[in-house]
Amino acid sequence: MRRIPDVGHVSNVPALNEHVENVPHGSSRAGFSLLEMFVAAVVFGTVLMTFLPLMQSVGTQQRMTDQRLLALREANNMLEQLSQRKWNELTADELAKMTLPDDVKSRLPQAALQIDLSEPAEQPPSKRVAVKLSWTPRSGQAPQSVQLATWFFQTEGQP
Repeated sequence: MRRIPDVGHVSNVPALNEHVENVPHGSSRAGFSLLEMFVAAVVFGTVLMTFLPLMQSVGTQQRMTDQRLLALREANNMLEQLSQRKWNELTADELAKMTLPDDVKSRLPQAALQIDLSEPAEQPPSKRVAVKLSWTPRSGQAPQSVQLATWFFQTEGQP
């Protein structure tokens, strides 16, 4: 068994009973001063006050984009429904009976539907149907609208 020699006294370790001098102010110290905390709070507040309106604007733009997409989908759905009808069912009176579903009305404030039908005298016989959907996003904002149009042609043997 190997024995470790007794080293005795280690000179670079301070004794427990020795007094450690205080570090003078202005050199290295722990923590933050009141002034530094105040400056950090002002910077954080400024960043927050800039960030919140930006996020509100992004939210408003997202809501308007969602409403526009919903209106486009609904106009497209209406034209798709009309494409399933027979030629003689595509009349102004029949189109005037079409209404918006309740879920669309609830998601598009002050929604209004307008369907126009025109029949040019040119050959081949055709009908142009335009679906216009309008709404007002919020009071004070400009009304928004989307419009889709398509042509229907009479085919051989179709009434």
